[in-house]
Amino acid sequence: MRDVDIRRIDLNLLVVLRVLLDTGSVTRTAERLHMSQPAVSRALAKLRLQLGDKLLVRVAGGMAPTLRAQALAAPLAALLHQLEECVAPAVFDPATTRRVFRVATTDYGAVAVLPSLMQAFTQQAPLAGIEVIPFSDAVFEQLNAGQVDFVLYSDDPVAGTLRTRPLFRESYSCLLRTDHPLLANQGARADDALSLQEFIAWPHALVSIFGGRTGEVDDALAACHQKRHIALWLPYFATAGLVSAASDLIVTLPTRVATALADTNGLRLLKPPLELPGFGYRMLWHERSHEDPGCVWLRDVVAATANHQNAAHTGPSA
Repeated sequence: MRDVDIRRIDLNLLVVLRVLLDTGSVTRTAERLHMSQPAVSRALAKLRLQLGDKLLVRVAGGMAPTLRAQALAAPLAALLHQLEECVAPAVFDPATTRRVFRVATTDYGAVAVLPSLMQAFTQQAPLAGIEVIPFSDAVFEQLNAGQVDFVLYSDDPVAGTLRTRPLFRESYSCLLRTDHPLLANQGARADDALSLQEFIAWPHALVSIFGGRTGEVDDALAACHQKRHIALWLPYFATAGLVSAASDLIVTLPTRVATALADTNGLRLLKPPLELPGFGYRMLWHERSHEDPGCVWLRDVVAATANHQNAAHTGPSA
């Protein structure tokens, strides 16, 4: 087999050859490709030189392909079709895709974002899926390596340069079981707020995703020269709701999660007795997936469901 330097092949000439083989006419080829007849004739001359064959010869009533040209017709059509598919804009159809997207988040994001997201996701992409990747120290390396499509994360600084899209601002609420002694003599507690004395008189559970024995509540208490007793440290928001439902522990959580846990565990939401700084929540993704149609679609769905939540959100705020 001869070695062929494909750099010598002009793809535009192959397009002309395909039409010439289809029409058998320089005139009709020129019309179809919006070229002049002399330009098509020059292209044919170059093709003959490069391929070492006349390709088309004159016969009565027009031109006919040589045996070499006949042999080229099918593979040439297949090759150009593949090239057209390679350079065509990427197309994504959520209704038919079976793609599995990979999203990294803590269980805060799983509770605050996924329920409403999955309702819209399964309606629009009934054959697709989402795999939730546990949040870890390696998650941004996974994002850079293309192993994760995007990350749901707070507005805390992150290393590197990533694309971001804000979803919402978050506040804090306290969770107590409905028959907690604090509520026994308070009736409906029309103000829906705990006093500072009540707050520090009872044990607490602290959710700390990345470890640590104190959090923003403790910082705010220290500013008031106060301190609470933390009886339980844990890294799971959802478990904190179960603990609150089964004990006298007070849990202070982001309001969206607290609202969801209150609804599912029969808990009471109250306002904290302190001014607690909220935080922003956002999506982060790598530049490599910025223009991917599937990722663009999913990010839009996440943003739309978050906007809907924002409009409907009526939980207590710090």
